[in-house]
Amino acid sequence: MAAGPGRESAPLASAPGLEATALRHVFGQYPTGVAIAAARDALGQVVAMTINSFSTLSLDPPLVAWSIGARSADLAAFCDAGRLGISLLSSAQEPHARRFADPLLRRAPASAALLDLDNGTPRLRDAVGWLCCRVERSLAVGDHVMLVCQVERFAVQPGEALAYHRSRYTRIDGQRAWT
Repeated sequence: MAAGPGRESAPLASAPGLEATALRHVFGQYPTGVAIAAARDALGQVVAMTINSFSTLSLDPPLVAWSIGARSADLAAFCDAGRLGISLLSSAQEPHARRFADPLLRRAPASAALLDLDNGTPRLRDAVGWLCCRVERSLAVGDHVMLVCQVERFAVQPGEALAYHRSRYTRIDGQRAWT
């Protein structure tokens, strides 16, 4: 495969020869949106975590997917929840992204000012988008479990989205890169 103008072609490495830190660096070149997945566990407590593995799959039926580490303490809560909320974060919500990315901090109960629980499916207030989803299936994929979810309800509001790129948070303002 040609590398394209002005680019060198790097040799492809087989899976056993891949170095994790270098691969993480390559993956970091691809900016991703930042969201918080939230559900209720078997005891009715809210379980929430920052995710950047979120992806849209289909409009008909409306499907999205995200993945969670196969060793995550929260895996069962999300797989068994039945329904979950996915909040697409605004650029002003970086502190929330950091809080729910930390395995210890995200265990502290979230305040009613932070999470809207009126409809039963947890969502982060002031997010630029929110999806109420029904978990359709879970698939073991590598060291993660991918959750495929059908969107049942959604909401959107104006604002700049939060992104993760090169190991840091940044904003997506929707402006064209060039004119």
